[in-house]
Amino acid sequence: MRRKKIKIASDLQPSPNLETGLSIDWLAFTIKRTGGQNAFNFVAAFDDLGIRKEVKSMHGYNRAYRWSFGALMLWHDSKEAMGVHFILSGSCLRFLHNAGFDGLFLIKRCTSSFAKVTMIHIAMDVINGNFTPNDMYLMMKAKQYNGTAHTGSRIENLYGGETCYVGSWHSLRFYRFYDKAAEQMIEGFNWKRIELVLKSDYAQEFAYRFAGDETISKAVEIFKGTVRKMADFNNSDWIAALTGETDTLKLPQHKERKTREWLLAQVVPAMARYVFETGDEKLLADFAAEYENAYQKVVDNVR
Repeated sequence: MRRKKIKIASDLQPSPNLETGLSIDWLAFTIKRTGGQNAFNFVAAFDDLGIRKEVKSMHGYNRAYRWSFGALMLWHDSKEAMGVHFILSGSCLRFLHNAGFDGLFLIKRCTSSFAKVTMIHIAMDVINGNFTPNDMYLMMKAKQYNGTAHTGSRIENLYGGETCYVGSWHSLRFYRFYDKAAEQMIEGFNWKRIELVLKSDYAQEFAYRFAGDETISKAVEIFKGTVRKMADFNNSDWIAALTGETDTLKLPQHKERKTREWLLAQVVPAMARYVFETGDEKLLADFAAEYENAYQKVVDNVR
C-alpha cells in the first residue's frame, strides 16, 4: 500500500539553543600512479605533518603506509592500474583541518588530480536538539515521513547510544542519525549527528560539484536536499536543521566528466606516444587546426 504523504509543519518552534554545523567526516579516493602535472602530491604534504610507517595492506593492495595522524595510503607493487588509494577518517580529517587542509581544499586537490572518489561521509552535528534516533525510528516504523527510503533500522550501540539507519548500507547512499556524545563517551552533552554516506558514483559526483563551488554552501544544499529526499520528518528541530536552499545529485553529469577524463587520460597520452614513436611533430598543429574547425561547426549548429 502506498504511504500517504505527511504535512511538514512550518510554524513549529525549534529548541532555543539549537546549533548545527557541517563537516566532511570520511574521504576515500584513488589516484593514478602517474597523476600528471596537475596532480597534488599528497605524500609530500602528509610527510610534512607526521611520520609514516608501513602497515598491513587491505582491499587487494599489497603495500600500505599509515601516517601518525591516521591517513592511510595503499598501492600494489606490480598492479599499477590499481592506482594509489587514500583513506582519510574523521579524526584524520579533523587533524588536517586544524593543520590548514580543510575538506574543500582536499576535495579540490582530488579533482585536480582526476582522482576517483570512492566514498564520502558528510556530517551535520546537531547540538541541543529534541529529536532522537529512537524518535526517528518510531516515525519511520509508523510511516510518518516523506521520502523515497523504503528501509530503516535501529541499533543500540555498545557505548549506550542508539543509531537509526535510513536506507541500506549496501546501497550507494544512505544516512544514519546517532548519539555522537554517547559514542564519544561525553556525559551531560546533547550532541546528535546526521551522517550522509555517499559511495561510488554519488561520491564522485558530489566531489566534483563541491570542488566547482568556492564555498561550502553547495555542500550544505546537496546534503540537505539528499537527506530530505530520502526521509523527511515533522519535528521542529529536524525542520530547523534542514531548512533552507536544497540541491540534489544528478548523476548524468558524471558522463560529461568521464568524457573529459577520457580525453585527458587516454587521447593525450596516445598522441604523445604517436609523436614520440613517429617523430611527426606536425600532428599537434594539425590537431589544433582540426579542433578549431570542429569547434566552429558546433557553434554554427547551436546558432
